[in-house]
Amino acid sequence: MMLAGSQIAQLLDALLAAYPRRDDLRMMVRVELNENLDAIAGGDTLRAVVFSLIEWAQRTGRTAELIAGARRGNPGNPALRALAETLALTPADPSPNPPPVEPSPPVAAFLRRQKEERLRVLMAQYAAASRQLALELNAANRPLLQEQLRQLEAEMAAVQAEMNSVHPAP
Repeated sequence: MMLAGSQIAQLLDALLAAYPRRDDLRMMVRVELNENLDAIAGGDTLRAVVFSLIEWAQRTGRTAELIAGARRGNPGNPALRALAETLALTPADPSPNPPPVEPSPPVAAFLRRQKEERLRVLMAQYAAASRQLALELNAANRPLLQEQLRQLEAEMAAVQAEMNSVHPAP
């Protein structure tokens, strides 16, 4: 399936809305397409990576599979649903919010391990930034460090919430 420019833009925006973090996109590509995102799509920004992924899908004839996999990975995303309906890949869904699909136990365990690892990395970054803030003597640097700590706290809370929604803690 070859997409027109406007359809590529629509798919790009839909994937960015459904997978706002590179790790989430990487997991979807691995689980749904059985591919390594870093091996098939490069770029400095998430937008560039998603565009490269779309180009790869078109080049390899897997565009419909990419869209279907993205929908399975995030079934409630309205942008992906609208795109699939526009491209006549799925019939219109009469329910505005389909029930979430519970991932299979191996997939849920994989997703949970990925999120746990991300949380460990964030916690290490938070500890390092906290130490740096405690030792920082330059008053001009303190607000930047405090903002970094706030962002890390927010990201840790989001990852924890995702972990709880993917698979409850044992």
